Amino acid sequence: MQKLISAVVAVFSSVALLNSESVAQDMIKVGYAIQAHQANMMVLPRFAEKYGLKVDLVAMRRFPDLQLALTTHQVDAAVLGYVNVALMEESNIKNYKVVSGVYVAPGSLVLAPEVEDKVKTWKDLEGKSLGTAPNGAVDIVFRALLKQHNVDQSKIKMVSFGALGPPLLTALKDRDINGFIAWEPNNADAVVGKLGVYSHLDIGENPSKGIQGILVVDEAFARNNDGITGNLVRALVDATDHLNNNPHEWADVAFKATGSSLDVLKVALPHGRLDTDLYRNESEALLDMIYKAGLTKHPTVNAVGEHFDYRWLTAATGKPASQLGGR
Repeated sequence: MQKLISAVVAVFSSVALLNSESVAQDMIKVGYAIQAHQANMMVLPRFAEKYGLKVDLVAMRRFPDLQLALTTHQVDAAVLGYVNVALMEESNIKNYKVVSGVYVAPGSLVLAPEVEDKVKTWKDLEGKSLGTAPNGAVDIVFRALLKQHNVDQSKIKMVSFGALGPPLLTALKDRDINGFIAWEPNNADAVVGKLGVYSHLDIGENPSKGIQGILVVDEAFARNNDGITGNLVRALVDATDHLNNNPHEWADVAFKATGSSLDVLKVALPHGRLDTDLYRNESEALLDMIYKAGLTKHPTVNAVGEHFDYRWLTAATGKPASQLGGR
C-alpha cells in the first residue's frame, strides 16, 4: 500500500512539474508605451489567451525606455519606433527581430494660434521656441525634416521636456514656448483646450509616410521560442483587427489607459491608425533620411533587410510579405 501511495505521489509530482514548465514556456513579458495608438497592445493579453499565451505587459512612457528594457533583457519584446532600428544599429545592438507593425501615427507640430497664422513654410519656424521630448521618434523625424527643408536649426530654440502632458501644456499656455512636437493625445489635449492648433506643416509628409510603431522581439527569445513568438503576433493581429472594427471600444480602452477625456480622444485617434503591416520601403526611406540629416553617424538602411522577419506575420494573416508592407 505504501508503495502504491508513493507511486501515485510521484506521478502527480511529475504532472505538476510538467504543467509548471508548460506555463513558463507560454509566458512572455512585453513592454509598451501608454499612448492612444497603442490600444491594441493594452488589450493584447485578452487575445493572447486564445492561443494559450500569458502576456505580462509592462507599461512605460517612451521608446528610449522601452529600447533600454529590451536590450537589457528586462522584457522579451517591446513596442519601439522604426527610428529605434537606426539607434540600435548605431550602438552596435544586433540581437533583435522586428516581427510586426503596431501602429502608424507620425505625431504633429502644434503651434499657438497666433504663431500658426504667421508660419507659412518650414523656414518660418526659425526664431521660434518649440517643446520636444528629446531623442524620441517624433523629435528625430522632425529634426530630419528641418534639415530637408534647409531650416537653420540653430535659430530654433528647442526646449526639452522629460515628461510631456501637463508640463508641456502649461508651457504653451503661458507662452514659454510657441508650440511643440509630440504624439497623441498630447496634441489633441492642447487643441481641445484651445491652447494651440495643429500646424499645416505635416510631420508625416515625407517618404516614410508617418510610420511609427513596431513590435520588436529579443532575437534569442524568438529563436528559442518560435511558437510563442508566433502566437504573440497572432494575438496582436487579432487585437488590432478587433479594435479597428470596434472604434468605440478603441476609444474606451484609450480613455481608461491614458486618462484623456473622450472629447480629446475623438480628436486624437484620427491622427493615426492601428496597423500590423511592416513597412520595409518606408522604413528604409526613414533610416536614409535620418542618416542624411546627420542624426546617425553611419548608414543603417541595411538593418531593415537583416532584422525584419515576416514569417510570423505571414503565418498569422495568411498573406505574403508583399501584401504586408514587405516585398
